[in-house]
Amino acid sequence: MAIAPEILFINEEFLKKYTQLNEAVDTNLIRPAMYLAQDKYITLWLGTDLTNKIKSEIENGTLAGVYETLLNEYIVKPTAWWTMVELYPMLMYKHDNGNLVTRQSENTTAISKGEMDALIDKARENANWYTQRLVDYLCANNADYPEYSSNNWPDIHPLRKVNRQSTVAFSQGYSSDSPWSRFNVRDFTN
Repeated sequence: MAIAPEILFINEEFLKKYTQLNEAVDTNLIRPAMYLAQDKYITLWLGTDLTNKIKSEIENGTLAGVYETLLNEYIVKPTAWWTMVELYPMLMYKHDNGNLVTRQSENTTAISKGEMDALIDKARENANWYTQRLVDYLCANNADYPEYSSNNWPDIHPLRKVNRQSTVAFSQGYSSDSPWSRFNVRDFTN
């Protein structure tokens, strides 16, 4: 069975140019994190229909106009930083002959779990900042993107509020315009 190629919004070259990654980082580690970030986060903010529209335009070589602007100005940066959120743990740990081990070369010292968590938090902060710009742009220009509001169940309806404290969202329904708003876990702990 052949696996269909995934259409990605960024590539390894973009990630290495705009983040702290250097050329020595293995592409085999980067690609799974890019897939995951795009599916897990970016689709959450674009919704299924708009994500599929942009993928289709990329695949067909027809990306232009407002969709090209959306991708190049508002999607690639949050995709890069959500990729980093997912990639940092993959850089620290590796599956090796049935074991999970810490990565370390001869001339380096691995960082602590706390230091890694701080890097993840910083990447998440960057991702949230760029994601807020994406959401603001889409809300201000939603007439240009009919796919932004055309999702039907079981499609993912785009979130329209970036929660900078947590990536967990609670909802009472499928419509982001429902009277039930999305809550932050901290709303219930104070």
